[in-house]
Amino acid sequence: MKKFFLLLVAVALVVMLSGFRAPNGNIISKGELADKLLINMGEPHIRTDLGLVQTRAFGGIMYIKREVWTYKIDDYSYRFIIENGRIVADHWTRF
Repeated sequence: MKKFFLLLVAVALVVMLSGFRAPNGNIISKGELADKLLINMGEPHIRTDLGLVQTRAFGGIMYIKREVWTYKIDDYSYRFIIENGRIVADHWTRF
């Protein structure tokens, strides 16, 4: 039972830390520049502009540009949320 639990924890850590694997084999993780997506996967099939989001920073107001990039590869759809040129979230679905 203890070995099974350790194996389960190890698999969970590998999955959480590995990030998204592009079709050419490169790993793309959260926090990286969106340029890495363009280099490894090309232009997104759908690029949705979410506009500017107002936030407070350094005693003032700062605006963050948000976009959602959608890629379709085989039966899978991959969505990446981009804020100010950085990947902040990724999600994949089938179909």
